[in-house]
Amino acid sequence: MFDTEKFENKLATSWLGRSLYFFEELPSTNTSAKKLKGEGSLHGNLVITDFQTKGRGQHEHKWVVEPGQNLTFSLLFQPSNPDRLNLLTLTCALAVKDTIENLTDLKPKIKWPNDVLVNGKKLCGILTETVFIGNKLDRVIAGIGLNVNQQEFSNSVSKDATSLSIESKHKMDREELLAHLVQDIEYKYRLWSQQDPDLLKKVNKSLSGYGDWVKLKVNDEILSGKFKFLGANNKGELIALDSEMDVKTFAFEQVRVLRS
Repeated sequence: MFDTEKFENKLATSWLGRSLYFFEELPSTNTSAKKLKGEGSLHGNLVITDFQTKGRGQHEHKWVVEPGQNLTFSLLFQPSNPDRLNLLTLTCALAVKDTIENLTDLKPKIKWPNDVLVNGKKLCGILTETVFIGNKLDRVIAGIGLNVNQQEFSNSVSKDATSLSIESKHKMDREELLAHLVQDIEYKYRLWSQQDPDLLKKVNKSLSGYGDWVKLKVNDEILSGKFKFLGANNKGELIALDSEMDVKTFAFEQVRVLRS
């Protein structure tokens, strides 16, 4: 069972994760975060479960985990405007990558647009969703599923999925890991809100395929020719050079990078 008291004792943030909602089992932490109500600000709230039964990834793909082995949680943000939210997803992915590097000898990479890989296998998925009240942004929810101590995966994903314990060859302390991760997300959220140019540079350098000639899949159709992957711009859009050296821009959700 995830030890909330241990986590809170290790947490060294100013605001992120200070309001904690823990559930032994939930269909989806993002769904619960959407419904969360409070008298004050919801900014920085953390919803976490030991067993997520109906986790979702991009395009409604299922995210399946074993109970009590991983980290499945959602963070609530209330930014002042709805701009650059795609870059916020990549910012959270960068925090996952950096935290893993700081705690292990592993060298993760970010797979566009919302996964973190180790040795080419999926370690973490991030699903960012928004809630509007009328035309006003009410909250942004970053749902993060990180494989920590799981040792086996179903046949359908066993070739593509991995966990920190599999790759590092030892069991991880989930409470300590989450405390470090939430602290780094808080720090990088401040950089994101300040539009720090160095943050975007770090995101791009962490992207799998950055600077390489790759194939692009747009709206489920693989484009002809190869493109030089230039990473993201400050709006979180993918930018690439085509064979004629023209810069092409693609919406965050519509494009996938395929290594050639």
